[in-house]
Amino acid sequence: MDTVAASHVKQNFGEVLARAALGPVGVERHRKLVAAIVPPQWLLQHQPLDERRAARAAQQQVELHRLIAHQELGIELLCAPSPQQRKRVEAALHEVDRWEAGQLCSADYIQRWRAWLALPVKQLVQRMCSDAQGWGRAMRQNSPFTAAGVGGVS
Repeated sequence: MDTVAASHVKQNFGEVLARAALGPVGVERHRKLVAAIVPPQWLLQHQPLDERRAARAAQQQVELHRLIAHQELGIELLCAPSPQQRKRVEAALHEVDRWEAGQLCSADYIQRWRAWLALPVKQLVQRMCSDAQGWGRAMRQNSPFTAAGVGGVS
């Protein structure tokens, strides 16, 4: 990026605007970059990047919320007596059955959730709250614990 001193901008604003029409011009004060003058098309070209960054940040927040919700559910499961643990796991299994009957979910998720729900509770919780060999995010997104009345996950 081409740079000019702030005093030059003040004294030669028209010339700096003409240069900025061709590309960004940095404005320096005491040899530090303090501003930039950019052409409108430059902003339009770079704005989608900002929108994508914002969308990625929002998605990361959603995933963080899902992870925390599954961690909280995991703590509740681990602290619950065995009959309550079984009841919650059975309710999640019924949700997976519903997915399969209605073809509401990919067979990959159905098979993985069945396998996870067959694990001892401690291992189930570890899987739900981990990367799970690259499947953690997707499994939390498609969780049978999000059904009404099954845990506090949403």
